[in-house]
Amino acid sequence: MNGRRWLLLGLLTVAVFGGLLAYGDLRQVGRTLVDSPAAYVGFAAAVGLAVVNYGLRYLRWSMYLRALGINAPASVSVPVFVAGLALSITPGKVGELLKSVWLNQRTGTPVAASAPAVVMERLTDVISVALLGLTGVLLLPTAIALTVAALLIVGLAVGLLAASRYGVKALDLPVLRRWREPLSQSQDGVRRLMSPKILAAAVALGFLAWAAEGLALWIIIRGLGDEVAVGIALPISAAAALLGAVTALPGGLVGFEGSMVALLGQAGLPAATAALATLLTRLATLWLAVIVGGLAWLWLVRTGRKRATVLAGETGANGES
Repeated sequence: MNGRRWLLLGLLTVAVFGGLLAYGDLRQVGRTLVDSPAAYVGFAAAVGLAVVNYGLRYLRWSMYLRALGINAPASVSVPVFVAGLALSITPGKVGELLKSVWLNQRTGTPVAASAPAVVMERLTDVISVALLGLTGVLLLPTAIALTVAALLIVGLAVGLLAASRYGVKALDLPVLRRWREPLSQSQDGVRRLMSPKILAAAVALGFLAWAAEGLALWIIIRGLGDEVAVGIALPISAAAALLGAVTALPGGLVGFEGSMVALLGQAGLPAATAALATLLTRLATLWLAVIVGGLAWLWLVRTGRKRATVLAGETGANGES
């Protein structure tokens, strides 16, 4: 994203957070924080669960790379994965294809070879989160439950179509069109990652990862002095994530916050608690990842330049000799 888009993202984030505070009544939100010293412990625990989320998703990323026959040492795959977390705030997360570019720069792996791993991460996220959301299908409003079910069906259908002999036609679908060029050269990789064994393992890891994020919401609510059942917090977190993704705005902004506040209010939480729980959850599960991922991104850029300089020097020296 260019500087103008980063500025717009910053303004949108401030507007969303401001909207949350206004909804919860700034004074009441402040009073809730003062009266709930356990909120800080809950936030720390939520950060820990967010790390669990990232760890499980890294295991899935590593599994995909191995299945594609890509030998990337941890010293490469870890920073590439972590830097990719910062790209979750690009519209529709399309920027995550940069992970394939970084792998290419450091291991020589063609972008087309690793692109299926990036795409399948997103696809299995949709399937995993939708399954998690449907655990509370009876608790969600009918319209939201139907949306979650529809996204699950669409995710499975797109994956099966992409892995079939009609996979080239699947690349014309909006969800895959942005990756058409690298995926058209790598349909075999998509088929490999859509094998029942790998797909089941990837969905299971994704389900556990996003369940950890739902637990983070539950713990934050408990820290704020309110009660909500775990079986309610998990599907609310999942539904908010999916509705945020539908908006295609960076990081699911607006859609995530708006739906989570509404669902928490429906679950019986006061406006101040719902707004504050949403804000703290986003800080712990999204913005922390963006900050850490941004640092990893800068490190990759810096070391990449150094590596290019060294290679250029070696090439020049060999040419002179």
